[in-house]
Amino acid sequence: MRGFTLMEVLAALVVLGLLLAGLAQGVQFGLRAWDLQARDVAWRNDIEATDRAIRLLIRRIRSGAEARDRPAVVGGPQSCELVTMLPPHAADPAGPVVARLEVDATHHLVLRWLPAPHATWFGPPPRPREAVLLDRVERVEFAYWKEQAGGGGAWQRNWGEPEPPSLVRLRIVFPRGDARRWPDIVAAPRLDRTSSRFLLFPARHNVNIASRTTGLGVAGHAG
Repeated sequence: MRGFTLMEVLAALVVLGLLLAGLAQGVQFGLRAWDLQARDVAWRNDIEATDRAIRLLIRRIRSGAEARDRPAVVGGPQSCELVTMLPPHAADPAGPVVARLEVDATHHLVLRWLPAPHATWFGPPPRPREAVLLDRVERVEFAYWKEQAGGGGAWQRNWGEPEPPSLVRLRIVFPRGDARRWPDIVAAPRLDRTSSRFLLFPARHNVNIASRTTGLGVAGHAG
């Protein structure tokens, strides 16, 4: 009976090795692509949820009269304190809260809040509740749009006036080398004052005004 020569066996092993190597590389590439896609979807979901939460907080800012003895917005370039309403939740206070957005020392974008007091505390205020909105954040940059009496306006780096600004802008800056990118979050408080051109964007020309003012189209934001 005729068998296989040593050269034939070696050739078959080489071909089999090449096939297995190609198959392994294909599987490894597929797993890597799957992992990258999963991470991309995960961080996009996280930022979209953060975007929606921040927009809701800004839209639910109370007016200066409702904020009582304090401005409704006390903002700086890297933190912002709002008298606003949290989304409806059984464990959250039903009334207004004083909420603060900032990046902490561990590079987390955090939201801290306390019930808005109707009077002076008779002792130390309670410990604020805290929620991490986003991790691995280098810093945030806030800006506040102030309308001018004659028309137009300008972005301010700080805000402490009795009435809220017409617009609040938040830019999230990620660490160097981080692949995550997100458009600026720009939202308008929904206040019961008809003087603001940005109130709910009731007409198309107001949308165009807001687009020109912020430098971004309405379709340029997700969430």
